[in-house]
Amino acid sequence: MHYDNDCSAYRRGMTPNERRGHPSPTVSPHFYSTYGLRLSSQLEFPELRPLPPGMAADVEIVADDLPDMLEDSDGSEPGLQYSEDRCQFCCEGIARCRVEQGRRIQLDRRVPLKPGASPPDEDLRHYLLSTALGALLHQKHWLPLQLSALETPSGVWGFTGDAGAGKSTLAAWLHYCQGWPLVSDDVGVIRPGETPPYLYPGPPRLKLWDGALATLGIDPRDLVRDPSRADRYHLIQHHGFRTYAQPLRALVTLERAGEGEDATLEPLNGREAFRVVAASLYHLEWGRTFNGPARLMTHAADLARRIRVYRYRRPWSLDDMEQSLAPLVALIHEAARRDA
Repeated sequence: MHYDNDCSAYRRGMTPNERRGHPSPTVSPHFYSTYGLRLSSQLEFPELRPLPPGMAADVEIVADDLPDMLEDSDGSEPGLQYSEDRCQFCCEGIARCRVEQGRRIQLDRRVPLKPGASPPDEDLRHYLLSTALGALLHQKHWLPLQLSALETPSGVWGFTGDAGAGKSTLAAWLHYCQGWPLVSDDVGVIRPGETPPYLYPGPPRLKLWDGALATLGIDPRDLVRDPSRADRYHLIQHHGFRTYAQPLRALVTLERAGEGEDATLEPLNGREAFRVVAASLYHLEWGRTFNGPARLMTHAADLARRIRVYRYRRPWSLDDMEQSLAPLVALIHEAARRDA
């Protein structure tokens, strides 16, 4: 594959500072909130909730020149170097990134591009809000969970499962059809040691396939396409999101029922509950690197003991969603009555 090594496609129209990887010095930082963190960023994030300027930040995102390799790294693999509290990696055609001590993200866009290509801001923001912040959250020794979550009558319930398990589709259906507010889609964060365990929401952004949009009657023409999939869309700054932390009451792992099977719900305990929590960890490889396997599994086991965990098997057809979700909705209302 050939690349434009002098990055001319990207550099056209940039100031000299920007061509060296730095923003214009006249640009003031922007302030945002996500995952319970205050961000100061030289890059704009329309996906995030803005904060008043000038406040103290927990995390700084800056444009800076980066060497090709991380100095004094403890380990490396193609495109990635890491040590105990920092890492550096490159996303082809988008940027080189360094994440340090759970507090700072450095971004260098001086990377080879495909001929005639210019890295869109949407791809860059997606990369920062996923891979880079995923590494940073693990550097803080927190538990980022890959889930979709809603505020139900029984508190916050999260839904997890393998890629393509329908987490976002299920959450969107419950939001639109039951009126339950969304809390997080894709990733939410637990801070170990808090009692009860609070879930800190990620960006207020809902990702849906075109089939789910059609079933829910949502017009995709004004939505943002997913950088990695042309048939998936993002609902940015969606009005139905809660943006504050709330206790996580339950975690439900989603599985596909066999042909002709009815939807079933099964409570899980002990090792099975632990496996569900461990399998939901976002970027597990970062957790092993920065948390360490023992501490990571201790935190996961503690969370599994303090929340309800279920396995939910359901038919795959969107046409049967109302019927297949009936046992889940009934369980949540029953839990609300019991909690009251």
